Amino acid sequence: MFPRRRCLRSVLVVGMLTLAGSATVGGTALATLASTTRIVLQKGRQYLPTDLYLHRGDTITVRNGDESLIHHAFIESDRFSFDAGDQEPGTEMRLTLAEPGDFTIQCGIHPKMKLTIHVE
Repeated sequence: MFPRRRCLRSVLVVGMLTLAGSATVGGTALATLASTTRIVLQKGRQYLPTDLYLHRGDTITVRNGDESLIHHAFIESDRFSFDAGDQEPGTEMRLTLAEPGDFTIQCGIHPKMKLTIHVE
């Protein structure tokens, strides 16, 4: 049982290292992530999660996880706008966030659906 745990731990470390870049500060090597992709699910007339904290350059993938509902994700902001159009069940859209600030993704079909994204 113990050797299996060691193998699993090694695989996880290797997987993390392949996602990370590296930088040197004061002679110490640091692992950094260039950008991150987060998955947001549209299911049951809500976004999951409902709040997301991201960095500029991060990407979100919004996936319609409902079996029969169509969703319509959009953002209206002073700095930019985004409109995914109608999303059939099982489809997804991607959005890369280049502007800092707080934004709300809404659904044009289900007005109570809201996802707040905080971009640093």
